Amino acid sequence: MDQSDKTNPRTTVELPSFTLVGLERAIIHKDEIDPQTAQIGKTYEEYYGKQLHDKIPNRLHPMRTYCLYYGYSNVQNWQEMKYTMVLGEIVSDASNVPEGMVSVQVPAHRFCRFDCGPGPIPGVVIEAWSSLYKLTPEDFGGVRSHDYELEVYPEDQLDKSNLKFQLYIGIQ
Repeated sequence: MDQSDKTNPRTTVELPSFTLVGLERAIIHKDEIDPQTAQIGKTYEEYYGKQLHDKIPNRLHPMRTYCLYYGYSNVQNWQEMKYTMVLGEIVSDASNVPEGMVSVQVPAHRFCRFDCGPGPIPGVVIEAWSSLYKLTPEDFGGVRSHDYELEVYPEDQLDKSNLKFQLYIGIQ
């Protein structure tokens, strides 16, 4: 997602509010470097390994996976940065949340959307996030808000060695 890379177009979009149901984890950013303490990859393994997506009722787009990041603190210091992630699917009704999962209501919000990939997972995802630190508010189309950010994986993405996804970064 380098600024000069035209293969990862950026678009400013307004997303309406939505409700996400899925697995929730507290993330300490510095712990993600060490495979022993990293939570994000383990959450994906649990979600897909146990086919938890099939347990979510009222899915709007079955098998379209959303990974929401929110509740950021200490964003200016990556060693101390903390946030919450929820890995799941958007639902039409969250009145019956499966045990071990949560529902999160995300308000309507303005985002900078990046079309990412193709590439092998997890490298393509790590590369996309790493490239954000090089971008300016002008590149984002606004100041990064650090309130809601998400990855969206299309339901037809079966080839994990050639993954495409969208990365949404909240902007003010």
